[in-house]
Formats: sequence, C-alpha cells, structure tokens
Amino acid sequence: MRTQWAVAVAAATALLTGCVITPMTQSEFSSPFFTNFANVASSENQYPPPYVLSYPDETMYFYRIWQYHPRADLNLRAIGCARTTDGALVVTASVQNMGADVVPTVPNFNGELASFRITALVTWADGTKQEVEAFVPVPMAVTGTVDQRLARTRYLFNDVRRIDVVADPDRIVPDPVRLNNVLTWQGTMSGDTPSCEVVRS
Repeated sequence: MRTQWAVAVAAATALLTGCVITPMTQSEFSSPFFTNFANVASSENQYPPPYVLSYPDETMYFYRIWQYHPRADLNLRAIGCARTTDGALVVTASVQNMGADVVPTVPNFNGELASFRITALVTWADGTKQEVEAFVPVPMAVTGTVDQRLARTRYLFNDVRRIDVVADPDRIVPDPVRLNNVLTWQGTMSGDTPSCEVVRS
C-alpha cells in the first residue's frame, strides 16, 4: 500500500513540475479597454473624426466605421446596343468589381438605394447629345459582374455616331485608380439591328 502511495505521489510531482502558470497578456484580449484604462483615450484617437464629410457618409457619430479605407475597382468590361420596338436605342453595360471590397448599396443622389450609377452619352450625326443612365440596384460582390440595361434614347438609332459609357460618374465607389471605367464606341449604324459592341481586351 505504501508503495502505491509513493508511486502516485511521484507521478503527481512529475506532472506538476512540468506545468507553468502564466498570466494572460494584453494581446490575447479582444479589447484594450478591459486591460488598461489608460489606453482608452489613445485607442479612441486612432480613428479621429473626419475633417471633411464625404458622400456617402461612412461615419458613425463622426467616427469612421471602417479601420481602413475600402477599395474597389470597377471594370467596365463591355458595352452593347439593342433596338426598341419604336426604333430607339438602348445601351447595355457589363461591369465587374475587381477590387478587394464589396460595393454596397447606398442612398444615391436621387434617393434610390443603389451601388453606383452608369451613364452613356449618345451623340447623333447632327450634334445632338443625350445622356441616358441606370442605377445598379444590387451590391457588387468581389469579382461579381452585373449586366445593366440603361434607359432608352429619345431619337432613332440610325444616325448615332458616338457613345461614351462611364461607370460611376459620381465617384461614389472608392475606386482610386479609375483607368478602366470608360468605354467609347464610334462609327455608323445601319439596318434594323444596331451594333455598338465594344469589349475591353
């Protein structure tokens, strides 16, 4: 019996000598507010109120919501044309988000919820110009693509000579580069089927 107790005490001693109790460090906490109250002011000052308010407003009580600036990259992949039953022109645009962040739907200048706006400036042979637009009503996921149909033109498509399509002309989307937001078609349309296909290579 004494031998069994001796073996048990020796085993327990061997196990306990290998255990070391260490206190939890500050980095293991999810928030610095519960470890050192002196860091509260410095943590709040990491994200100071913005000096200039921007649209759309991405602040909460004048503090930034995100710890970094969101970055998207709208790529206007292609444009195309279609004909309505009365001979007007309808421009379509294919846009892809090649950035690192989702483009959410926000209140736009007209009050509608949309992720961004697409415009097309249509020019006729006599110099008449008309701008048609469309709002993308869905969020743009990363690498997501949307095919958006713009509003119809007032005049017939036969005399159209130039179409300039711009993705997000209001610069609502945080796209700092904007090298691939514009596509232009120039030429003549004849027959009953308009053609203005332009694909970015």
